[in-house]
Amino acid sequence: MEDPEPKVKTGRLAILTDSADLHALLMRHVLRARGRIACDVIETDSLCERGGLSWSDTESLVSAKGGEPVDVGDLDVIWWRRGNNFQRIPPHITNRADVEIINNDCRTTLAGMLWNDFRGTWISDPHATATAENKLVQLRAARAVGLPVPRTLVSQDPKVIREFCRSAEGDVVVKSVRGCTGAPTFTREVTDALLGEEAAMRLAPAVYQECVPGQDHLRALVLGNEVHAVTIHSHDLDWRGNLPGSFRTANVDDATSGGLVEVLRRLGLRMGVVDMKMDSNGTPIWLEVNPQGQFLFMQALSGLDLITPCADYFEREALSAARLRDSGRR
Repeated sequence: MEDPEPKVKTGRLAILTDSADLHALLMRHVLRARGRIACDVIETDSLCERGGLSWSDTESLVSAKGGEPVDVGDLDVIWWRRGNNFQRIPPHITNRADVEIINNDCRTTLAGMLWNDFRGTWISDPHATATAENKLVQLRAARAVGLPVPRTLVSQDPKVIREFCRSAEGDVVVKSVRGCTGAPTFTREVTDALLGEEAAMRLAPAVYQECVPGQDHLRALVLGNEVHAVTIHSHDLDWRGNLPGSFRTANVDDATSGGLVEVLRRLGLRMGVVDMKMDSNGTPIWLEVNPQGQFLFMQALSGLDLITPCADYFEREALSAARLRDSGRR
């Protein structure tokens, strides 16, 4: 059954994502049921299946899931969830050049349409999102606003890595700089055996950090100036490898909340999911931010309502952008 269309359309949101994104489908359902703004899901991995893109001097149309094509120029907000996807190529197309052409031309056409014709609010801007995904950029921004950050080295030089580990006051952990989508890479402890794998260390840089001792982690959804957080109690170094763990609603102090909001502002982000870890004094220590991280599981495991503030936030942004459009100031 399709979600109902809104009764009054005073703002329009499009969610650009992949076809398996439950966050997008749930948010569309909630916003359409509220009836204050229109909401469409654009599956950016399915454009080649639907003949999904048409652009000219007079229109800029993108196919929407279960509905009519959306004109990019009519949108007030784009939620850039998963915008740069590879296409779901039909199985009979196996030639590598054909696959590359389909992926490149769909991605480039969509980008050109957005850059030319979208004049609303990004959540968040794709360029800012791509920059903010870089852990080195995140760490520098967090340190600049005064948030506690572990001593960190990013290197593939075995000599430099060993010197850093010797100089650390406690244990050292290692994690990937970017990782891959095909298989998750979890944070792990640096051991003497790992430091002996010189050829492996030289292959690619990794992030080496002083380990923050303790078993309490903080995960926060930042929406504009709002911070909604849960505490995760886990005996594992990386709690993601052994869910569900123990989740509960967290109260974040004003200094930390203000720091998180300021980090996202510096990074050009309008929302993000931040991971921190509590030290022995109960102080949250910065680890990283995912500009479009998963948050539904936080609600499911802690009971903290995140759907309502998220829907409220998108409504406010869409209505504000629509007012600017109607006043001719956009």
